Amino acid sequence: MDRTPRCSRALVYAHWDRDGIVDPYVIHALRQYRAVVDRIVFVSTHCTNVCAALTSLADEIIVRDNEGFDFASWREGLLRLNIPAYDEILFTNSSVYGPLWPIEGCLAAAAARQSDLWGMTVSLEPEVHLQSYFMGMSRRLLASDFGKRLWEHVRLVPTKRDAINAYELRWMPDCVANGFAVHSLFDGRNHPRVPVGEQLSNMACWPPWQKRVRRYRRSIRRPTYNPTHLQWRQVLEAGVPMLKVDLLRDNPVGIDARRIYDWLTSHTAYPVDIIRDHLDRMIRAAA
Repeated sequence: MDRTPRCSRALVYAHWDRDGIVDPYVIHALRQYRAVVDRIVFVSTHCTNVCAALTSLADEIIVRDNEGFDFASWREGLLRLNIPAYDEILFTNSSVYGPLWPIEGCLAAAAARQSDLWGMTVSLEPEVHLQSYFMGMSRRLLASDFGKRLWEHVRLVPTKRDAINAYELRWMPDCVANGFAVHSLFDGRNHPRVPVGEQLSNMACWPPWQKRVRRYRRSIRRPTYNPTHLQWRQVLEAGVPMLKVDLLRDNPVGIDARRIYDWLTSHTAYPVDIIRDHLDRMIRAAA
């Protein structure tokens, strides 16, 4: 029998939706997290309808002004938690579909167990950093003077780029410099290039949409990648159970989306129809 004490966790979920609703893919995510955390604080900057499914899953729901981006939402949620009561606090947002499979494996992985700050992916674009769409922080980090300063210094910055520059790009190197361990399930430093086979598979689709293929070829020639876009398959195969919404919604690098759906269907039990329904709503709203 496994007598390892259960790790106590809380989750702060940052939400934004163009139409102010809590989409089924968000509810699906919260159900997965509910099984592994003791408390969920849901923080939204645009929620006009608090549905019954949400109230049954979240212990606390906060609706705040749409300013400061996810870091400000996470800070607001963190203020509602008794930090010493938890071994770890998780931070995630509605920018990803998933977990695509049970999250327990990630939480038990060495990257999580041996870290003070951990996440799903380390990106090299524009510099080495831990991507913030999912982060875990240990009690040791959060209770330290350094960890307290991290969150105390979060401000209502005016642009998303300001938030990325001030927080996402800085927290990993600052934590390391202050003696805290930082790891991820997928580290772009260990995967500097998209495998040739993956490149060819993406470009060999039919019909050969020239505009998309040209965009893909330009993307893979860049010196550094955002792994959640160009290396989506490598990221998933490394055990990251999440897929960025903007990869399928905006397709910024020219990926053949059919290959992503095929992978999800053959490798996971995730209900891909909730992805399609969400994207259809985004397209209608944009139109």
